[in-house]
Amino acid sequence: MYQLLLDSSNRLLCVALAKEGVLVDDITYNAWQRQSEVMVEEIHNIMKRNNIKKEDIDSIVVGIGPGSYTGVRIALTIAKTMGYVLKAKIYAVSSLGLFKIPQKSTICITNARSNRSYFAVYNDDEVIEKDQILENEQVLEYIKNHPTYLVSGETEHLGIESAKFNVANALLSGLNDKYLVENIYKLNPVYLKDLYNND
Repeated sequence: MYQLLLDSSNRLLCVALAKEGVLVDDITYNAWQRQSEVMVEEIHNIMKRNNIKKEDIDSIVVGIGPGSYTGVRIALTIAKTMGYVLKAKIYAVSSLGLFKIPQKSTICITNARSNRSYFAVYNDDEVIEKDQILENEQVLEYIKNHPTYLVSGETEHLGIESAKFNVANALLSGLNDKYLVENIYKLNPVYLKDLYNND
């Protein structure tokens, strides 16, 4: 059986396939503000290219945010729909965590606009700093104070070069029971801006 891996929460669109937990194919590229136009087509393309039917999919791993309000919903809605129709398992992972570098403490960042960043720190499955929104100045101070940590993600707004990351491989690491969704009807996007605004 195959596992479908999806994320559209930020600039990169990722659609990937794994077989028995081993990555076999992926489509990853910058699709900013076009995710809704291309994601379903790319799912069709990757399945056709690998000669598999939708019934061959038994699990779906999806990034649930934080990220673009619309982008987060696209992959999640597709995953929930396919999970329901195919009776496939769904694994939900942090979209920030998709920037982590294996076996390295990684500061994961993407642009939250208004001089803020989505920010988290991971070392594989260990959460060193949970997903949150920080002012850019706070992020830069954290980076300065942790010189041995890698910095990864969409970092251009901070004037920092990102370490090389692989979204498909990070999604694949989400095939773990700790990320398994027990009730897909209760699975919602993660919008940290809502929490931030309520503080």
